[in-house]
Amino acid sequence: MEKVEQEIYLKNFLQVRLVSDFNKSKMYYQNILGFSVDGWGHAERGNNLGFILQQAKHPGDVRPNAKPDNIQWEGKNSGWDSYFYSNFEGVGKLYEEFKSKGAIIAYGPKIETMGNGQWKEFAVKDLDGYVMVFGGSD
Repeated sequence: MEKVEQEIYLKNFLQVRLVSDFNKSKMYYQNILGFSVDGWGHAERGNNLGFILQQAKHPGDVRPNAKPDNIQWEGKNSGWDSYFYSNFEGVGKLYEEFKSKGAIIAYGPKIETMGNGQWKEFAVKDLDGYVMVFGGSD
């Protein structure tokens, strides 16, 4: 009889993010971006989406992604550190929520046609310049 290997179950994914000031970052992610953040720096929102915030030893250790060389879309050419997918309406609601709480907006909502629908996205930055993009279609 042939042995069938079971796929390994992965529960979730949290990106580790070095920050220049753990306490300030914790407050920003919690109060401005709506993440729940524990004392260990686990910043999560929604269905296990988020980061593990860790204090950098040296300021130079904090390194958001650089800009890509050549983009293939109409969107803003900026370095992205994380991309969150939602739906068209959810992206609009998130933008309004973040804007009303004083988030650092990297770029406002951009709408473009993709395939048979509309795609909307915007981006925010955290206190260290990490760019989080939120996008979705109808």
